[in-house]
Amino acid sequence: MSGLTRVALALATTLACAGARGVAVETRYLANAGDDAADGRTPATAWRTLAKASAELPGGATLCLKSGDVFYGQLRPAAGLDARRPTVVTSWGEGPKPVISATKNLRSDPSAWEDLSHCFWRIDLSNPSNYEGLVSTDCNPGFLLVDGALKPWRRYCRADLVSPWDFCGTDGWLYVHADENPAKLAKDIRVALRVYCVQFGSFTVISNIAVRATGAHGMHAGWGHSVRDVRIADCDLENIGGSELPGFEKERGFRVRFGNGVELGGDAENVIIERCSFRGVYDVAFTMQGYPKKGWRNVLCRDCTMTDCSQAFEVWCRKAPKGVGFANCSFTGNRTLRVGGGWGETARPCRKAATPLLVYAMETDSVDIDVSGNVFEEAPHGLVYCNAHNGQGQSLPDGYRIHDNVCKKIGLGKEKTR
Repeated sequence: MSGLTRVALALATTLACAGARGVAVETRYLANAGDDAADGRTPATAWRTLAKASAELPGGATLCLKSGDVFYGQLRPAAGLDARRPTVVTSWGEGPKPVISATKNLRSDPSAWEDLSHCFWRIDLSNPSNYEGLVSTDCNPGFLLVDGALKPWRRYCRADLVSPWDFCGTDGWLYVHADENPAKLAKDIRVALRVYCVQFGSFTVISNIAVRATGAHGMHAGWGHSVRDVRIADCDLENIGGSELPGFEKERGFRVRFGNGVELGGDAENVIIERCSFRGVYDVAFTMQGYPKKGWRNVLCRDCTMTDCSQAFEVWCRKAPKGVGFANCSFTGNRTLRVGGGWGETARPCRKAATPLLVYAMETDSVDIDVSGNVFEEAPHGLVYCNAHNGQGQSLPDGYRIHDNVCKKIGLGKEKTR
């Protein structure tokens, strides 16, 4: 049995193993009707907010989110204790998967909007009386949901708002171009803001939850610390990204939007992402990227579906030490549909990189990545975008293997403009 198989088995049978060993597994509950002053130990004494769970959940405990409820903000659970005592995040009760979201749901009141004339309107997102949902000082919107329809046209200044539902955010204000008061045009307006909905550490299992509507990443780890022994299974990630990436303009001289479904930045070992659904991701459904010290080892993404995302699977690596890179990593048994399309592709300035497989700078001498057994269907801009050698050629690096996949209707799309 391989090391990764042993990890998967341990993660899948955590509670049974703990019970057999006589280890008490602490459980906490979260519900919209809960109370953060309660102890969280039973459904009747559930906590209410993600902030409470992030602050108080013990490492190695299980957090159960109530099915059918929507929780706003960020969940940042403590890392688990070891591979057999992970921190577990899952659902409880009947109904649809519990949702973690990052939207401010605007009050349906025309008086909340200020008319700036010439089809310009603004609303104060720093005023809690103007919205429900997310409590945050952020004003970096990724997209709007207007009566359920996604509006992706993020601009960077008011002067660029020229078409209906163009928008921008600055100094706590949301600016919108609309023919009349937005609250008269729509009953339900939601603003997705830059919140990393789930930030996880090592020895973590996340299953049967949904992340829906955020301007940043859905689930995120790494960038400054390594993670290991993680399993993400049977989760739904929908409408992810679109906010401006902080600091990028200062570093590169231009602005860029961002947002991935699941991102592993930096170093990761023994990670499984399986049977998850990704839909409407601005950038990539799943990515391994960063400036590694140890690299990515035994990372599997398998049996997932990716629909209407800009990309499905991305890797890039810069300034890796000798012998550090990707080892036994794979993207297998997945199905992508219209990846390279979707709202993210429509709104992004450069569409040539909107493809299921994305390979950027690979400054490493260690590449072992298998892409096989997948179905790629209706990818308008082709299957692979590769700039692995910093403009010095477009060939895939040795060790990045694409084989035994099914490809249908690849590269048949037309360029969209607006």
